[in-house]
Amino acid sequence: MSTLPIVQLRRRQDFWQKSQETARELRREAHTIDPERPQRGIGQAAHNLLQLMQQVEHPTTEINQQQEFYKLYGTYRDWIAAVTAEKTARDSNRRLSPKDHEKIVSVHSSFNDSLREIFNRWGTAITPADTMQLLNNFIPIADKPHYRKKMETSIKGVRTELLAELALENMGFKVVRATTEQDKRGIDYLITDSQGKQTAVDIKSSRFKANKTNDRNAKYYNDGTIAICPFSPETLESIHTVLPADPYGQMLGPSKEMLKNLSDSGVVDNDEYDRIKDKLEEQIADMHERNSNPTRTGKKLTHV
Repeated sequence: MSTLPIVQLRRRQDFWQKSQETARELRREAHTIDPERPQRGIGQAAHNLLQLMQQVEHPTTEINQQQEFYKLYGTYRDWIAAVTAEKTARDSNRRLSPKDHEKIVSVHSSFNDSLREIFNRWGTAITPADTMQLLNNFIPIADKPHYRKKMETSIKGVRTELLAELALENMGFKVVRATTEQDKRGIDYLITDSQGKQTAVDIKSSRFKANKTNDRNAKYYNDGTIAICPFSPETLESIHTVLPADPYGQMLGPSKEMLKNLSDSGVVDNDEYDRIKDKLEEQIADMHERNSNPTRTGKKLTHV
């Protein structure tokens, strides 16, 4: 029997323990800042606790984990305020000022970065539903359809970006994450193929969003950025945790799917498409052979 599920279970238990410990500490600090309305003090509390931890000269893994949860909770409070401001403006048919719009974009970006840190550390042991539950336990939004839908979109978006990054690396692309300024222009990654061709890509979680973004870019910007939806909903559902426990084996099929979408979007030409496709199919065949004939490698590849 594989021990991988047990390892994942222990990691999941650690995730809940660490997240609850930091949530309690953050609430205590927030109550000290504003005893009457402690929720208003969460942002400042997170800032105070992060400052204390950043003074540690040689931070341990546990301290790094605590910092990541403090960042997540602090930016989550800001995220709620940003979504409220957007909803209020839309409900009153009022456009946000450029300054307010830029501030809201920055808040969403910071929250997504915090999610990314959590997913990079815990993603192989937790699910998207766990992430929603974690945040809802801290500040409830599950009974508010607008906020819940927005949060589901944020979680799906960050997860899709990370899975796309794994797929691109499987395909042999050189992948560079966009800078903050590039991110504001809708760029997620700069990818370079074997021929040295570099493309700015904007990862989207649905084909509708990708098509809408490409139409807008062609009409107003024409800067060469290409929006792409790398995976179908079925592919995302087939990977039960946020990130695959086996980032190589579990991502070969999705990598092939993303490659087709890159080809359809014009990111790769026919020669590059054929070269990468042949390589992926060879790896998939080899993986199947190793699974059916464990004596080749001593053990089967494990899939979850």
